[in-house]
Amino acid sequence: MDKFRFTKGIEELVDPIEVGTIHFFAPFSGMMPKKMQNHIVESSAKKMPHMGFVVEPYSYFLGYEIVDLAWAERLIPDNFRLVKSKLFDVDEPKYYCIFGCFNVHTSAFWGQRMEFYIIAEHKETGLLSWIIVDYDSNTISYDKAGGLVMPDCKHAVITTDFAGNVIVDMVKQDDSRALVFTSDITQGTTEALDQRLWLEGNFSVGYGRELSGNDDSVFALKFDPLEVEKALKLPLDSLQLELNSWYPGLFADKPSQLACFPYAQHFLSDSPGHASIIRNKEELIRESDAVDFDTMQVYSTKSMRTMFMWAAIIPMVIILILIVALILK
Repeated sequence: MDKFRFTKGIEELVDPIEVGTIHFFAPFSGMMPKKMQNHIVESSAKKMPHMGFVVEPYSYFLGYEIVDLAWAERLIPDNFRLVKSKLFDVDEPKYYCIFGCFNVHTSAFWGQRMEFYIIAEHKETGLLSWIIVDYDSNTISYDKAGGLVMPDCKHAVITTDFAGNVIVDMVKQDDSRALVFTSDITQGTTEALDQRLWLEGNFSVGYGRELSGNDDSVFALKFDPLEVEKALKLPLDSLQLELNSWYPGLFADKPSQLACFPYAQHFLSDSPGHASIIRNKEELIRESDAVDFDTMQVYSTKSMRTMFMWAAIIPMVIILILIVALILK
């Protein structure tokens, strides 16, 4: 068996032409009612329940201890509860919120993205969960509350330089919030990650109360467990934090832990509206080994193209009917 089968299969699910077409149609789709947008996206998931999701090298995570637990509880859906977690295996557990900064190319979008998570536990499944409370990006996004969301950044820089620095400059278009820093990752050492957070947490990814409408549904990622076995652990003095104006007062002024993945990570993500059920490492391995990339469909814009065809035809038909009615009158 080709040991690179999964990695190559995920990359082949990302078709640049299809991604570009989705980006082209997205501004027009945003003119539709949210319910119609959600219907189109979720209908596509029935035919294409999975999408390729590649996080490019040097994704960077800042773990902050939450200091206002009551506020944090209000940011997550009712069916989740705050629990202590840790980024690395040897860390002290804390109530964490985490900033994830990464370049990504997927079956549906391509660009820079910064997500803000609160780590919680699903009350029914007991799975530790990454709850996406909010995000900023220079590319298109989708969530149930916002539908197809257009880019919202004035600056969106997530990159590296020749000297081994990660450089992040993410500023929202209206200047309401920003995360700006550099970090010397040459100071990092490879350490074991906490598997409940990084392995189990990727079986249960949800959205915050506002983005989900207080919905506790989650989606799962399929991947090689070794993708999240280790990462670079960075000393706090490797970080030069210029500005973090997200949710002032929710978390401590300085992060407690810093992590960086110096390699690309390849995930098979549930499409919006589809949810896989994975509970443990053994199920993950079985599900990943069973993926048949030869028969899997690449995420397609066919439903969008059909929608716009009818959007063009229907007004023309209405106009013709009106003209005929006027003539007959």
